[in-house]
Amino acid sequence: MVFANAIVFCLGVYFGIGVIVALLFVAFGVTRIDHAAKGASIFFRPMIFLGCVGLWPFVILRFLSMKKINEAHEAEI
Repeated sequence: MVFANAIVFCLGVYFGIGVIVALLFVAFGVTRIDHAAKGASIFFRPMIFLGCVGLWPFVILRFLSMKKINEAHEAEI
């Protein structure tokens, strides 16, 4: 029973951190990483929320790297 409680506690902590990261990312970070998200509909942010909760370590790594996607690139000669 102790092992099961430990697993439930760890999952609670993981998803608790995920909710905090997802709220911050959806509110402030998504437009900094994805240029196309600036003009997205109001349904876009709630749709990506659950994905951000589950994949919050990758969201943090992506945000810290600040690699932008969907950004216009200059043509190289």
